[in-house]
Amino acid sequence: MPPFSNLLDLKPLSGFDWSCFNGNIATAVSYFGDDYLQAFAHSWTFSQFGTDPFSYDLLGHESYTYEDILKYANTDYTLHREISLPDALNTIYQELEAGRPVLVKCDSFACPWFPDNYHALHNTHFFIIVNYDPQTDMFACTDVSYMTHNYTQSVADFSQGFMNEIMTFSPRTSTLDLEDTDIDLVLLNIAKTNLGLQPQTYSIFEAMRVFADQFEQWYQLAVMEMNQFNPGAANKLHLELLYIVQSRMQFLKFVEYRADLEQANMQCIRAAFTQSIKSWSVIRMMYLKLYEPKANKEHIFNTLPEKIKAVAAMEEDIAYTILHMEQMRLLNDQLSPRHRHTFSTL
Repeated sequence: MPPFSNLLDLKPLSGFDWSCFNGNIATAVSYFGDDYLQAFAHSWTFSQFGTDPFSYDLLGHESYTYEDILKYANTDYTLHREISLPDALNTIYQELEAGRPVLVKCDSFACPWFPDNYHALHNTHFFIIVNYDPQTDMFACTDVSYMTHNYTQSVADFSQGFMNEIMTFSPRTSTLDLEDTDIDLVLLNIAKTNLGLQPQTYSIFEAMRVFADQFEQWYQLAVMEMNQFNPGAANKLHLELLYIVQSRMQFLKFVEYRADLEQANMQCIRAAFTQSIKSWSVIRMMYLKLYEPKANKEHIFNTLPEKIKAVAAMEEDIAYTILHMEQMRLLNDQLSPRHRHTFSTL
């Protein structure tokens, strides 16, 4: 078999670190285009935290699923369940030769880019194979969970850890009939929804403030859950903060792909979302420090809730800015020369 000449330049999508399945699927289909971003068009959101007794099931819930991502991506896909290793290898070789990435399910025990648990800890894991070199018998892999790009894995390691499941992708033969996205209307509707101005909606910004006030209690619940399994396991509160960062990063990408960035107002919104992402990332890293043995937990508990409230205020300002933009647009339409002429002839 000759060496494949078409190594896929498939870098992991930013913001999806630790998002094993959805993040790798989004990364794989991003190779075919940016249509997958439609799945994140309404993901500027936050779980509902009210003053009612705690309902821990609210935590760690994504507002989108891999089905949503695949629905909008301009690709067809096939999930090969219970596929044998020889059939899987043949399919992988065929797909790579055709220039298409393959998502695989494998034991992290066999992933050499896991420095802490390579050949030490067994966990189900997903990643993407992007090339094969028959001279070295090595795969090149992209893994969004660890933000690795073209990391090599021997076929022997892959075979040892393979868990009988792969997903293949191809350009869609019949495109999904989607309405043209009016980015201004999308922003307006989401801003109204997040402010609680639509029927049966709540203020996500008030939910953020409640979340901040009760943060230490949520942390204690997270600790209890971790102790029930193993100290190294991801917990729901960690996932909640991760999904917030992910959704805002992909929502910002969606806005940047669809909006006219020459508009001054849109530049302000873009800058504000960029700052929001940075702030949520800092909050998430502060949270992770709580699990370090020498962490100054008192300082974190005194600081982190105020940071959450500050981000809530900033994002609330973004929502009101979007509403004000719409009000100014309507006012400008009313004061346009054509409208003034019509008004003067009445």
